[in-house]
Amino acid sequence: MTGAVICNNNIGDWFRRTVGVRQGCLLFPTLFKIFLERIMTDALGDHFGTVGFGGRPITNLRFADDIDELAGNVCELASLVEKLDKASSNFGREISAEKNKIMTNNKESS
Repeated sequence: MTGAVICNNNIGDWFRRTVGVRQGCLLFPTLFKIFLERIMTDALGDHFGTVGFGGRPITNLRFADDIDELAGNVCELASLVEKLDKASSNFGREISAEKNKIMTNNKESS
């Protein structure tokens, strides 16, 4: 894997990355949040949420590397999953199909 440093919109020389963040590094949680936020911004940039809580739209819930995408219907959910998969693959990440689950919450009128 290769990388480059961007400073003031100028890309520096490309270099080969041989070591990632070492296990136990104090920077890892912060770097991971920045990395995941970029993926989520790319994936959900045009999604304004159809699920609300307290009058605020909610598009996703996150804890560590677990992501819950929230959608109002199956078609919207499929679109969100596709966008997240594409954004993840752009950064060399892969969504594990085996670990994915779909949960529905149908509200029946009384």
